[in-house]
Amino acid sequence: MLRDTGAHFGTGCGGASIVTALAKQPDAQTDLTERLSRPRTPIACMLAERSILLCVGEAFSNEDAITVPVRIGSQACELHLSPALVAWLQEPLGLEGALVDEEPPQRALLLELASLDLLRLLEKHLGQDIRFGECAEADTRVAVDLAIAAGGRSLALRLELTQPLAEAWADFLDRIQPPDLSGLAAELVIEAGSQDLSIDELASLRPGDIVMLASQRPTAGVDGKLVAPVRRQSDGFELGGGFAPRARRAMVGSLQGSQNADSGDAEHILHVVFEFARTTMTLAQLDELKPGQHLPLSCTDETGVDIVVENRRVGRGELVMIGMGMGVRIVHLLPAAPMWNSQTS
Repeated sequence: MLRDTGAHFGTGCGGASIVTALAKQPDAQTDLTERLSRPRTPIACMLAERSILLCVGEAFSNEDAITVPVRIGSQACELHLSPALVAWLQEPLGLEGALVDEEPPQRALLLELASLDLLRLLEKHLGQDIRFGECAEADTRVAVDLAIAAGGRSLALRLELTQPLAEAWADFLDRIQPPDLSGLAAELVIEAGSQDLSIDELASLRPGDIVMLASQRPTAGVDGKLVAPVRRQSDGFELGGGFAPRARRAMVGSLQGSQNADSGDAEHILHVVFEFARTTMTLAQLDELKPGQHLPLSCTDETGVDIVVENRRVGRGELVMIGMGMGVRIVHLLPAAPMWNSQTS
């Protein structure tokens, strides 16, 4: 910061490392029920010696359902079959009577026999044996509704799996059919620059103070993970190159973490970003951006920037040249006391 004749260029500017992988990891907080019921393309496989499509997320009715205890490895589960599906599975067995009329142990054994082709495939993927008719109480079960599409008919069933097996099933579905992320929203931010400041420095900022920028080149950032150069135009910005992983800053903490720190941690570092503009785009729209393309946001103020800390706008500033460097003069700060003030009281 520049105040009177003193100058401070921020701390924690060096030691950056490059993020080598930006692949979006599955959100651990994503609701398991949502993952299990997410629309999926039907899965082609064999069941009862016939080609079928396994459809995920079909609504199941418990009315007249046949319940079969199932053990997968050491975990107790249940299978609920519609009478129509039981009759369909019975066809290759050549039984004289109706399978639904058999005693539960015999019925389970015959259903396992009719389903061997699919069960062997599942056992290979799971690495565990599957046995019908062996039962025990499970602590918690998660319902998975499915349907068998065969011969123009939809035959419903429900699996009640333990939590670990339900998560393994969801992981399997996500692996063979990754969720479509193209419609997810991301923040495209045009940055004039940034600087890392301590909590004390942030709390002491006043209108007229100047914060020097670590870089003088404007960039476009996506959710803080990707960055690309931009060029200033009369009516906004154009993309100056492709997106690449953003360098991860060393020594820079979070505001939340600083609130949990001891009172002596006044030198805890926060990242301050100076933004020209921002907009929300889908990942599909971002994928379509090409170098030289005009970015879809308006910015007519050539020097005005928002002062942002952890995605929270805390004030307004203007770009100024200081010798060979670029800085931001604080124009005003929001009247609400910043959260970090409590750290210096």
